[in-house]
Amino acid sequence: MSEQNTLSFHGVCHYLGRLSKASRAGMRAALQGCPKCHFPMLEALVHSIRSHGRDGAIYVSDFAKDAHQPLPAISRGLRQMEADGLIERRADPADRRKILVRITPKGYDACQQCEEALSNYFSCVMARLEPEQLLQLNALRGVLMDAILAENAARMTQSKGEPNHDEDL
Repeated sequence: MSEQNTLSFHGVCHYLGRLSKASRAGMRAALQGCPKCHFPMLEALVHSIRSHGRDGAIYVSDFAKDAHQPLPAISRGLRQMEADGLIERRADPADRRKILVRITPKGYDACQQCEEALSNYFSCVMARLEPEQLLQLNALRGVLMDAILAENAARMTQSKGEPNHDEDL
């Protein structure tokens, strides 16, 4: 890798780290006035139910797969959300060994409040940009992601059949 690319690489990594840290801090502050609802997990559950659930519910095991999390971690989070009244878990009447999880009206309300708070936060962030900057940001939105995905696809095509040496990255 050339020195120019190395500097760019380190600069991009540093920038992405700062962006992530700053936006997480802002989102935490924006959520201060919202009900405690384990928002990331609740939001993931809403998405899973909409994408893969049936009749407004999803199997706990299917949610764990969809969330790419181990079942014990998912179960702990769901137990806490159930104690807070945000979800309910019930045995599947067709197969009592399987547990279905459903979001309660209180859970949907809490999720909605958090989404509104985060939307308001990012609207305020965007309002700090000049109109030309917003146009540039919108035009370039996704360019880095597209480049990463294209490079990943190219490398996957190149290395078909070769072992993955970077699994723990």
